[in-house]
Amino acid sequence: MVAGMSTWSTPERVEPPNNPIDERAALEDRLDFQRTTLLLKCGGLTPEQLALRSVPPSKLSLLGLVRHLSGVEAWFHEYDDKPDHLYFWDYGPGAAGVEVDPSRADDDLASYQASVARSREAVAGLSLDAVSPGEDYTLRWIYLHLIEEYARHNGHADFLRERIDGATGE
Repeated sequence: MVAGMSTWSTPERVEPPNNPIDERAALEDRLDFQRTTLLLKCGGLTPEQLALRSVPPSKLSLLGLVRHLSGVEAWFHEYDDKPDHLYFWDYGPGAAGVEVDPSRADDDLASYQASVARSREAVAGLSLDAVSPGEDYTLRWIYLHLIEEYARHNGHADFLRERIDGATGE
């Protein structure tokens, strides 16, 4: 195990309500469910386990997914007019989301959590019809896109976790 690092904690995951109060609540609840599912898949694992690759030649790992989704959250950041912050979202050869370092696992988790917090803050109170600055995407479309993105990668996370320790499930 990497010196000074322990396993990632396992979060509580709340099921979204069957009858949400409105469309915005439904989108937020479903996205938060997907975000928590990703962290649930990483819970209880050591940094080395988080960095384990799937099957060669793939470089996919749980830690790589966390880094990638830190960057995906930037879709929301466009609304806050703040400078970009690097959330490990370079996709090219040798990309940070692919080339993971177990000694940075806690930093990667903190970066992910900061990216999610920024996302929530950036869009709080905005209409779902608000268009992303410089783009033609509405906030509604971005919510739907991120739910889809997380769901796809949570499927990958299922297989990665099963390979690591046999754990299966939602």
